[in-house]
Amino acid sequence: MRSCPVLSAFSFLASLSGCGPVESEPSIPAQARDCPTLFGEDLTETRAVDIGDASSGTFVPYADGAGVRLILGNQGSMMITPWVQVEALPGDAEETCHVVRLANRFEGPLADDPSGLASAQFNVQFINTGSFLVSDGAFYHPFAWDRATLEGQDLELTVTVRGDGYEGTKSVRVVLE
Repeated sequence: MRSCPVLSAFSFLASLSGCGPVESEPSIPAQARDCPTLFGEDLTETRAVDIGDASSGTFVPYADGAGVRLILGNQGSMMITPWVQVEALPGDAEETCHVVRLANRFEGPLADDPSGLASAQFNVQFINTGSFLVSDGAFYHPFAWDRATLEGQDLELTVTVRGDGYEGTKSVRVVLE
């Protein structure tokens, strides 16, 4: 009977040992880059906003009731890693900076837990793709609980995006997996 070697810095050698695949966490996508927000507080326009996944290179909006995979972050916290997109209009720059606020509300036993992360705010770079401005990376949205506590939880995730003269908000209910 052959045993699998202990994981080491020489992962290449371990892969040659013939051991079967090991179930692992999905890779952590690149985090959205910080940038300064230099626009006023006058919000005269409303733009469509969406939240979803773009780890495949194509933005796929989260659908109500859909599962969103939990990822173990480098600091040991469970997190989700959504991307955000905003409706682009003619004249928008190729790269823009936005203020993005992610807020969550649990539906179920975690709903009233005051120790949980309720919201996070970021100043991040967006890239113009023609029809949309898409965040240049994922938002790391960590939680204070372990995977077993979070799996199966219904979560209402709300994103609010502010840009130069406009704002948009979107809420979606997802299930943490």
